[in-house]
Amino acid sequence: MGTQQLHLTPSEQPVTGSYRLQVAEVIDETADARSLVLRVPAELHERFAYKPGQFLSFRVPYQGKLLTRCYSMASSPHCDALPKVTIKRVADGRVSNWMNQEVQAGDWLEVLPPAGHFCLNESHLDDGDNELLLFGGGSGITPVFSILKSALRTTQRRIKLIYANRDEASVIFKDELRQLAKANGERLQVVHVLDSVQGFLTAAEVRQLVRGHAGAEFFICGPGPFMDTVEGTLLDLGVASARIHVERFVSPPDPDQLQAQQAEARAASLDSSCASLTVELDGQRHEIPYQPGDTLLQSCKAAGLAVPSSCEEGFCGACMCRVEEGETRLARNDVLSAAELAAGWTLACQSRPSSAQLRVKFPD
Repeated sequence: MGTQQLHLTPSEQPVTGSYRLQVAEVIDETADARSLVLRVPAELHERFAYKPGQFLSFRVPYQGKLLTRCYSMASSPHCDALPKVTIKRVADGRVSNWMNQEVQAGDWLEVLPPAGHFCLNESHLDDGDNELLLFGGGSGITPVFSILKSALRTTQRRIKLIYANRDEASVIFKDELRQLAKANGERLQVVHVLDSVQGFLTAAEVRQLVRGHAGAEFFICGPGPFMDTVEGTLLDLGVASARIHVERFVSPPDPDQLQAQQAEARAASLDSSCASLTVELDGQRHEIPYQPGDTLLQSCKAAGLAVPSSCEEGFCGACMCRVEEGETRLARNDVLSAAELAAGWTLACQSRPSSAQLRVKFPD
C-alpha cells in the first residue's frame, strides 16, 4: 500500500459528507497500536464537536476503491484540546496497517464528522450520579478511556475499569491510567486482566468483579467474545439492559460489495405500496412524497428536509430514527442492537417503507 496512493493534500476535494483534517501528532502507544491527533480548523469546530465515546470514520483510497473504517476517539472533549483516535493493527488490515506504518504528522486524512451512541450519560440514569463500571478489551479501551476521563472531569461518579489485554506489553494508555488512578484514588479503581497471567476473562470472574456494585451503569467495548461474556453475565445477574451499553465495530464492505447490496435492496422495494410518508423532525410533522426504491434518507433529502446523516452506508448511526407507525425494510445494519430494533429504531439511509402508511420520528 503506497503512501502516494493514500495521502491527501490540502487542495484535494474530499467525497461529499467528509472533510480534510491534518494529522497534528502521531503517538506510538504500543508495538501494534498508535494514536493520531487531528487538527480541526476553526470553521469546523462545531461540526467536529463530539461526545465522550463517539468515533470518527475515515475514507481511504486503496486500489481504486474508497475504504471506510471507524476508529473511536480516546480523547475527551472535556480534557483534550484536539481529538485523538487510536488504531491497533489488524491481521491483513489494509487501513489499520497503513495507519500504523505510513501516516505521519502533517499528513491529511479524509474524515467524517463524529458519530455513535456509546456515550456517557446518554441514558440519564439516576440523574447521571450512578457508579460506572467500564469493561475494555484490547483496543476497545479507546471509547471507554474517553468516557472515563470525561466522567472524572465532569461528574463525581465512582468508576471501576476492568481492562483485559494479551499481556503487559499490549496495555494501551498504561502510563496515563496509572497517573489517573494515582490522582483519583478514592474515585477510580483500575483492574488489569492479562491473558498471559489469568487467561481469558470468564463469567465467574465478571460476577466477582461486579459484586457490590448494584445500580451501576456498564460500558463494554472489546473483542466479540469478551463483550459477549461480560454482557451475558450481566444479563444473567439481572442487570437491566438499559444499564448496559455495548460498542461493536464491523468493518464496512468494500464499495463494490456495498453497491451490489444497495442495488438488491432497491430492486426489492420497487413494488412498494407506500402511499403516505410522514416524518417528524424537530417537533414538526412533514408529509412528503415517496418514490419507490428510495431510502427514507433519500426521500427526506428530496423533500428538502435537513435530517441528520453522515456515512450513508449503515455503520455510523447518525441517521437513526424511530418507526412510529407502519413497517420498514432495513437493508444493512452494523450499528443497531437487537433491543434497539425491537424498540422500533431504524437507519434512514438503509431503510425503505414496506407498508402503505409510514411515520418515522428523528430524535430531538
